[in-house]
Amino acid sequence: MDFARRLEQAQRLMEEGRPAAALRLLAGRWPGALSTEAAFLRAEALRGQGYFRRAAQLYQALLAGGQADPALAIEAGLGLASVHRSLGEVAAARARLRRAWAAAKRRGEPAWRFELEEAMIERAAGRWAGCLLKLTRLLRRACGAGDWQAAAFLLWARGGARRFSGDLAGAEGDFKRSLTMAGRAGDASASAYALFGLGGVSRIQGRLRDSERFYARAGRALAGADDLFGRAYAHCGLANALRQQGRLSEAQRLYLRAHVLYSKLGDAVDLAYVDWGLGKIALQRGRLPEAVSRLSLALKAFEAASENRGAALSRLALAGARHAQGRGAQAERLFDSGLRRSRRAGLHAHLESYT
Repeated sequence: MDFARRLEQAQRLMEEGRPAAALRLLAGRWPGALSTEAAFLRAEALRGQGYFRRAAQLYQALLAGGQADPALAIEAGLGLASVHRSLGEVAAARARLRRAWAAAKRRGEPAWRFELEEAMIERAAGRWAGCLLKLTRLLRRACGAGDWQAAAFLLWARGGARRFSGDLAGAEGDFKRSLTMAGRAGDASASAYALFGLGGVSRIQGRLRDSERFYARAGRALAGADDLFGRAYAHCGLANALRQQGRLSEAQRLYLRAHVLYSKLGDAVDLAYVDWGLGKIALQRGRLPEAVSRLSLALKAFEAASENRGAALSRLALAGARHAQGRGAQAERLFDSGLRRSRRAGLHAHLESYT
């Protein structure tokens, strides 16, 4: 197969949601005329599977080399902004988005994709009010255009912002609508992510069997998919639901499966959530040294990534472990700092008995 046909087929595979197959087709050396397009598609395929660090390296090489044409450079910049945001690197995401958006304006390109990424960066930064306004405006536009795939994504994103800001009923409604819109669009991946949202919010509401059911459905939907991040998320989410039901051995097995996938992806923040979950299991079993070790490891990773929710949850759990060990003064300091971290970020992690 010649290079031009390989590139066309790789693009088609990406549109079909098969990034792993596209990546195989894009392997090897490419002639100069097509090398930048192939490199860009490799970055997109890696991002689509959850390999954010590897994708970032390719995007950065494309942008630093100055070889990409203006349109491709804009796409690479937008992709890199998304990667930074997914990794919790909010300042870098904002800077990269500003540059890509400015270039797009000079070319007269539509603004909606940049507005969407701006809203998602606000969401990652925990700026709930501004994020919700932007997502709602974009949602009205998508529904008016009959773009059910975009609507499903926007409802999922808005549901997450509502969940973390404490509006659990609103979040549940958005996730249910997202699932409906994903069904209209025939988008199995969007359906799975809507189910993740329902699994999370129902767990926080104490509806643990519902949470288990939603996460299990999402996991089945993604079982054969290229989305390694989604598969890891399914294991971790189901583990959280089972842990809250006291099914600790089952939960531990799922956390360890998630650990393998997140390690493969190099996802430090979500690995920290797995360590936090394993720490909570050790705490429930009364294995205090093991709990302290796991929770301390999670806290270090959350702090390094400025992940407010994880840092608050880890501090609060560590406070309980240290108090049980008779270290009351240290426990009080941890508890107070965890509470401050949660409130300062506009979160309600300190109130989530079922998290």
